[in-house]
Amino acid sequence: MGARLSLEGQHSATFRTMETGRFDFPVTIAIDGVGIKSISSAREAAVVLEEQWPAARGRKHEIALKACQNVTKGYVAPALCRRAFEAAARDAGILLE
Repeated sequence: MGARLSLEGQHSATFRTMETGRFDFPVTIAIDGVGIKSISSAREAAVVLEEQWPAARGRKHEIALKACQNVTKGYVAPALCRRAFEAAARDAGILLE
């Protein structure tokens, strides 16, 4: 019974993470005219991708934006969105590593 409660707690925590779209670790980027930003969720990443993207919007940008949108719908885990956003930021030359 104790193991079951533990699993239920893990499921609940995973659901809350997906619901909020929060990343386990932020992605730090630097955009000219905007500054250094620490992106901590799918919603924050979507704002950058839609409104502040400094580079051409190529395939990695498209994948990251779709991943962010799918997190808010509950289809994709925030970790996948984070990886896609990080790849797009690296490709655009704005990722701070």
